[in-house]
Amino acid sequence: MCGIAGIVRFDGAAVNEAALRRMAAALAHRGPDGEGFYAAGPVGFAHRRLAIIDPEGGRQPIVDRESGLSLTYNGEVYNFIEIRRELGEAAFTTASDTEVVLRAWRRWGMAALEHFRGMFAFALHDPGEGKVFLVRDRLGIKPLYYRADRDRITFASELGALVSADGQAGPIDDAALSLYLRYGYVPTPRTIYAGVEKLEPGHCLEIDLARGRLTKSRYWRLEPQVRRRSEADSLDELEALLRETVGLYVRSDVPFGAFLSGGVDSSTVTALMSEVLSEPVRSFSIGFAESEYSELAYAEEAATRLGTRHHAAVLDPTVSLPWLLSLAARFGEPFADSSCLPTWYVSHLAAAEVKMVLSGDGGDELFAGYASYPAVLEQTRAAPQHPLAAALAQLARRGALPGRFAGRRAHWSTAHHRQRDAFSAAEREVLTGRPPTPVDDEEIALPASVDPVTRCQLRDVGAYLLDDILVKVDRMSMDNSLEVRVPLLDHKLVEFAFSLPLELRLRQSGDQVVGKYLLKKAAERFFPRRFLDRQKWGFGIPIHAWLGGPLRPLVGDLLETGAKDLAPLVDPGSVRGIVASYYAGEQGRVGQIWCLLALRLWADAVRAIPRVAERVVG
Repeated sequence: MCGIAGIVRFDGAAVNEAALRRMAAALAHRGPDGEGFYAAGPVGFAHRRLAIIDPEGGRQPIVDRESGLSLTYNGEVYNFIEIRRELGEAAFTTASDTEVVLRAWRRWGMAALEHFRGMFAFALHDPGEGKVFLVRDRLGIKPLYYRADRDRITFASELGALVSADGQAGPIDDAALSLYLRYGYVPTPRTIYAGVEKLEPGHCLEIDLARGRLTKSRYWRLEPQVRRRSEADSLDELEALLRETVGLYVRSDVPFGAFLSGGVDSSTVTALMSEVLSEPVRSFSIGFAESEYSELAYAEEAATRLGTRHHAAVLDPTVSLPWLLSLAARFGEPFADSSCLPTWYVSHLAAAEVKMVLSGDGGDELFAGYASYPAVLEQTRAAPQHPLAAALAQLARRGALPGRFAGRRAHWSTAHHRQRDAFSAAEREVLTGRPPTPVDDEEIALPASVDPVTRCQLRDVGAYLLDDILVKVDRMSMDNSLEVRVPLLDHKLVEFAFSLPLELRLRQSGDQVVGKYLLKKAAERFFPRRFLDRQKWGFGIPIHAWLGGPLRPLVGDLLETGAKDLAPLVDPGSVRGIVASYYAGEQGRVGQIWCLLALRLWADAVRAIPRVAERVVG
């Protein structure tokens, strides 16, 4: 796990190596084990390394002497041993997966991506073709930002490193700001800065140096294709795939462990680790003094059953402003998921013992674990379907309708999509003084035969998981120089999950609909049903208690007394009104308070960057 950055010039001029070094310095927390640089005329790469595989031989950037290919790479390809055998063992000079990625590209070109199982973001220079390729993994587990102008393109693992190339961020994208106020994050491919983008998951950006031309292509797409087989066969296939995946994901040359929250996903991953490893797993949990928010008892139970070497801590609600500003800077743009605080703390706890952990992220999206999925199913069953709609759906299934009808669907899932919204469109217009840019999150280009629950899952994989959960885990873990691996998001497991019929994800049990049906069946080998069937917990902080207690002075300073400082971004009077309403008893505004607080913390964290207050209407 590492941090990467680079500059590619279109005018033939040599890359500014001082700028490369500034970018590398901004990524030092992602790679404390060393740095490296590559410069070949108009192409320059920088790399900061967290050594996990082949600590001695895996230094980067790496250059292939015969072909001239060079690579700077962040991530892990877990099946690198199998790919290396396929390529021929004699060709390799290191034991690292980095060399495997380079030589696989030399052999197969972009088709090498089909062979990789893992998480990655990398840049590859092919001087023979006069091209540079930027690539991001299928699910977007690892980040990659870029900015292109007439003379060059710059890229980096984090926004802060991208900004450091020039010492300025550029103007604020007004549309991105509005989207942030809705979701609590800026959705891909936008960033908060105009002209800076996130490379989409499963995409490759090809840079033609001679023409200064960018060509983006998609090499993987998640498409649900239900395969009918018996429940017993499906369970056998899931268990075999889980064992194989976890076996690949524990490959490491450094000490490692597991995040163990006590929920179904992390407990199952930890249980599988315990099966494939000869030594007890080192597990890590974080909790709260407020028992209604803390799963520590369940994590403790899972750890006892599995015989892990368990480490747990209670999160102290006394947080400092400098620390919060530091976290805000790590995200590079406003980010309003309050669970970033416990994620940072559990990463800090783990980093004192190990350099890598496995986590259970992705289980809710893949196996329909969120509480709103059963609600979508119930609404679908209850909703009367107009005869014309039924006829259109039948025609769509036959492929007899034009493509523009393929993505149409009833709005059964509106409540599901809107449940996480912080501000409505009308509220955002008042806050920003501009009407929000229309964004139709109901449009997904899928056949009409795909059911509403699956559509919600796909939307969550491509939005909430991508731009909230994975961003949170990456930034907070890497701030502690800790690698987090997510076996449930191995693309083979993802494709398997979306091949299951809906009844193996959501199952009627009495008068309730229960999520994660098949995953829980697989976990029954390790845990009793009472452990698996309990009500789902989130990973949020006791936000009301904290905003009314230890964080109350901070809200007063930043959003009441200091609301005027937000004037370039949002209306100060509206901000003060929202805060007053919340503390007068409108607790439903809690998400809005945190969203505005995160916006203010980010604005303060980047205050030294020129032009931060400028806006662009998008």
